[in-house]
Amino acid sequence: MPPSPRTFSMTKRSLPLNSRNATFVAKIAPNLAALASVFQQSQAALSQNHLKSSPVAEHQAGRGGRARTALELHARYFDPDQDEAITPKQSLVGMTNLGVPWLLAAPLALIIHAFLGYLTRRRATLSISVPEIARGKHPFESGIFGPGGALDEAAFEALFAGPQTRAPRDRVTYGEFRRLLLKNGDPNKPFGPLGSLAARALSAAEVYTLFCLASDCKKELEGVSQRAMSRKNLRRFYEGRLFRVLARRRRVLRSRGAR
Repeated sequence: MPPSPRTFSMTKRSLPLNSRNATFVAKIAPNLAALASVFQQSQAALSQNHLKSSPVAEHQAGRGGRARTALELHARYFDPDQDEAITPKQSLVGMTNLGVPWLLAAPLALIIHAFLGYLTRRRATLSISVPEIARGKHPFESGIFGPGGALDEAAFEALFAGPQTRAPRDRVTYGEFRRLLLKNGDPNKPFGPLGSLAARALSAAEVYTLFCLASDCKKELEGVSQRAMSRKNLRRFYEGRLFRVLARRRRVLRSRGAR
């Protein structure tokens, strides 16, 4: 590393005090100090570039360095190699790592990829595009992911405050969630009657699977205790963090059971 400007000052004071040396030092010291400053700035730039290319930063940043949407972060769980494309095999592995039985995960993965592959790629394919995942928003959904895939805070609050949800309103049951999806429905039917029916079935399967995997509390309705998801877990889901938490928790439990 080049010496700092302070070093040049000390060097100047340590040289013999004759006029020639003093003149020489006076001429080169500012130039060398400037060189040291440039070097320090370049080191800082390299450090910043390293931070920008770190895995954590890449996880949060999309193409062109833009911030990823909540929906993209949600989908990224199924894209472990981070190539911006999700294959049916990756979805199958991701679901089984969450605890979904293989016999259920396999057909569910094919159905999801048949829908989302076409919607995100605009052609018949089973590969899902992560950057274009917002195109895969389908009828009978909660509306919590906005049109571009960002988290809609007002819609998230409506999940708990809406008429479909009963007290206590810090948690939601499968039935309450489904009532919201049916209320939103498919008013425009962009995929026709058959497409609307398929979207309704897909939505039901997705939500049922989510509640099977991520229910973390109970809610008593009309004297019956039902499984529910807390506000905390639902926020994790819509921020794209829940699946990683569940998969990690399952790995820990399995490793403990193997001992």
